[in-house]
Amino acid sequence: MRVGWFKKRWQLRASGRSQSRHPMRACQPETMGLQPVTKITMKTKRLTTDFKVLVGMIVVLAIPFALTLMTIKEQRPLVADLNVNPSPYGYTWSLTLFIVPGLVLAVWQALRKENPIQKKAFWITASLLAGCGVLLDVFFGLTFFSFENHQATLGTTFWGFSPAGGLKKSLPIEELGFYFFGIVAVLLVYVWGDEFWFGAYNADDAPRRGTRLGQMITIHPSSAIFGMVIFALGWLYKCYAPHAPHEGFPGYFLFLTAVGTIPSILFFPVASPYINWRAFSLAFFFILLVSLFWEGTLAVPYQWWGYQPRHMIGLTINGFSGLPLEAPLLWMGITWATIIVYETIYTLLYRNTSEI
Repeated sequence: MRVGWFKKRWQLRASGRSQSRHPMRACQPETMGLQPVTKITMKTKRLTTDFKVLVGMIVVLAIPFALTLMTIKEQRPLVADLNVNPSPYGYTWSLTLFIVPGLVLAVWQALRKENPIQKKAFWITASLLAGCGVLLDVFFGLTFFSFENHQATLGTTFWGFSPAGGLKKSLPIEELGFYFFGIVAVLLVYVWGDEFWFGAYNADDAPRRGTRLGQMITIHPSSAIFGMVIFALGWLYKCYAPHAPHEGFPGYFLFLTAVGTIPSILFFPVASPYINWRAFSLAFFFILLVSLFWEGTLAVPYQWWGYQPRHMIGLTINGFSGLPLEAPLLWMGITWATIIVYETIYTLLYRNTSEI
């Protein structure tokens, strides 16, 4: 009896995975013997549990990480003499941290024949967000950052707005790769995790067709409240913390808060039922590892880029040569925003399809 029960359960699970991997051929919930209301309830329950586990993983890792770094009282010095060219083309070559895994996963993505809608949603999301990243860099890059080690780049620059001198051709061309390859890599890791590595937890796409156009933008008040509270805490730290530089305004922290919360405020109710939180955790920890290695041990110490203290909240990581807290927060926010926008665009495209 138990063998037959396990066999039946395995067949049902395999059937569910087949539907999620081939959404264009997905059956309606009734064909699996389930009522639509039951299926939605089960999905919501699983989503809540997965999200709580993800938050728990982040907290469990963040606590010992923070406690250890708090013991470092002396900041690691920067490489001062840049005339000796301590890292020739370092910034340029470091982009392979995104390019190599991105190429491997892009080949995997290209070889997949099923679900052209998913591929279209992928490239729309990547192009849209990478373009927004470049535009923001043009307008704010020279305000928030500095680029002292010119020998770490190819030497080719493009225009950016400087509050001191207007438009200046001072942004290294590598900044374009920073945003494009970074966002593409995050999205590819998530899609690979969703469709393959954690494919058993891939949500069925069929209910996306029931999403009305008026529901695509649905305000999520909790995200708005969270964003306002986080920024308020950062501003208070900037103004009153004993060791923070109090001059200036935490504009970069405001920028990061907006990047992470605006897509969530507008689209989280639409995207959340379809987010594979296990795949999200894979993309999240991948980019966090790359960010800390890239910026904490290479970019900031060798001055490939630096941060303007006036526009930071002033909370720095001494063990990483004074890396501001905003640095890892950037990629956390980008991962969150990217996946929400991707799932929203996927739903927007999918709702116009019909069964094959």
